[in-house]
Amino acid sequence: MTAKLDRMRMIPLIGAILALGFLITNMVSYYIAVDTMRQSIVETELPLTGSNIYSEIQTDLVRPIQVSSLMANDTFVQDWLHSGEVDLAAITRYLQRIQGQYNAFTAFLVSRDTQAYYHFQAPPRHLKRDDPADSWFFRSIDATAPYEVNVDINKQQNDALTVFINYRVLDHNGKMIGLTGIGLDFRTVRNIVSRYRDQFNRNIYFVNAQGDIVVATDADTPVGASIRKLAGLAGVSDRILAEEKGEYSFKRGGRTILLSHRLIPDLGWRVMVEQDEAAAMRPLWLGFLFNLAIGFLVIAVSLVLVSAAFGVYKKRVGELAFRDPLTGLANRAGFEAEFDARLSARRVPTEASSLILVDLDAFAAFNDRFGRAAGNAALDKVGRILSEVASGVGVIARFDGDNFAILRKGSSDAATRFADSLVKVIGAETFGDSALARLTASIGVTAVGEGEDHSVTMERVDRALRKAKAAGGDRVCLA
Repeated sequence: MTAKLDRMRMIPLIGAILALGFLITNMVSYYIAVDTMRQSIVETELPLTGSNIYSEIQTDLVRPIQVSSLMANDTFVQDWLHSGEVDLAAITRYLQRIQGQYNAFTAFLVSRDTQAYYHFQAPPRHLKRDDPADSWFFRSIDATAPYEVNVDINKQQNDALTVFINYRVLDHNGKMIGLTGIGLDFRTVRNIVSRYRDQFNRNIYFVNAQGDIVVATDADTPVGASIRKLAGLAGVSDRILAEEKGEYSFKRGGRTILLSHRLIPDLGWRVMVEQDEAAAMRPLWLGFLFNLAIGFLVIAVSLVLVSAAFGVYKKRVGELAFRDPLTGLANRAGFEAEFDARLSARRVPTEASSLILVDLDAFAAFNDRFGRAAGNAALDKVGRILSEVASGVGVIARFDGDNFAILRKGSSDAATRFADSLVKVIGAETFGDSALARLTASIGVTAVGEGEDHSVTMERVDRALRKAKAAGGDRVCLA
């Protein structure tokens, strides 16, 4: 019972220690992984995405800047403007060649003197200062930058949204005489953003120098909105627009957003790359939960095995503690424990039990004559005899030395008759190679009193044994 209680206390304690240690270890590992992942996203992955996008738009956007610059510095364009813009077919062919050679979405030229807009395929039209749609040209007259990039409606091509690169044409005195331009279909830029969003599950958008979003695919950052008014970015927008690149973390709608931005000097735009931290950490969280599930399953299985091993161990220890190693019978401690257990578990209080104590006569002389090994063999054989004769009758034990005890059900008279037969069996046996290797036994018998402590019973049966020994041995005495 005590062993069972110990096991009931120890197994949950072991389980709690293992579970707590496993949980703490996994939580520490998880938070380290989260911190490492966050650092990797902010310092490496988001900037790398921005760099990849920058590399792509160098091909899709920066190249048109170079073409527009080439047009603005072309002496044919400068001479054509100075000659009075008389040969319309010549400038149309020129613009068509530029558009076809560089696969541009559009190509155009605007004269400052006449304010005529020449297109590679549409008829010329005149720009108007009071028309808001034409303000981009009149703004460029007073500009100091050699070119401007802006997103606008292309009236000559079905009002398609276009990214224009407008380059100032200067004469030899540095005076602006016109404006050349290359257009890029806005869908090209938007497709770059969409592709990276789908590939990396990140929100990517472009912001101009004023902080207005010019390209986006996410509802959280709509085109036309200003980052100065967006949740989470409003407080740091001035810092973002004042630096070339940087990394930030902010809250939007209860979510933590990681941001990396980079200025594209040639365009005057800023590529913004955002990552929802929860979405990025979700694989780590799922891995953490999976590890917990596997770990607790392993702990549960281990506890079952430990419990079973604990039971086997306790049983083995009990056998070693309560078993005589020579004969395999119970020892004194095991016999007394079984004695008390049997008496306390008796269903019928008046049920009779008897205690038999066996002592081999002159065993010391037997040892001296035939040797200790023969003596041990004799004790083992006596143990087997008792087990065979008393099998199923009661509890058999070997006390120290040559003393044996038997607890059996039945009256003292029945026990006495049993003891008489036992004396005869032992006396008829030989315990070695020599026919002289014989032993006799003295036996004491007593009834077990109801509610009586085993020490009292043992004292009484011991008196009976001493009486048998005093009478010469090889006999049974009842007490």
